[in-house]
Amino acid sequence: MMEEVHLIAAGHDGRREAVVLEVEDSGTPDVKLVRTDGTTTVHPDVDLFECLKAVRRTLEEEGLLLCCQGARPMVFPSGMGRQMSNGRLAYTLRRDPPLTNADLVDIFASAQFSEVGTVEDQRRAVMRFFGFSNK
Repeated sequence: MMEEVHLIAAGHDGRREAVVLEVEDSGTPDVKLVRTDGTTTVHPDVDLFECLKAVRRTLEEEGLLLCCQGARPMVFPSGMGRQMSNGRLAYTLRRDPPLTNADLVDIFASAQFSEVGTVEDQRRAVMRFFGFSNK
């Protein structure tokens, strides 16, 4: 079943673009990025979180960040969550108290530009959180 998600992609230079993500969660998951000029790119992957990362990388090539929960540096899915929701739900990472279902967010829900980062920002933040890197 395909679902349309309407989001904003924004840049540090003040650019803003309304984009549509066509989320396909049956069979092999994919996310189609539909731009305001009508161009589309399709991003299939193993789960929806990986599809979203591919969409984000495409936008990052133009200096744009996708304003959604899945682009926040301290948001990341658990292994079990990836299996149960096909990567659609992820945790807002925090130290104390332990994470609960109340910490789960829909990766396609909107977020403020000030809250989001690049795929690399997210990778670094998650690595630091789990103690794999000091950088």
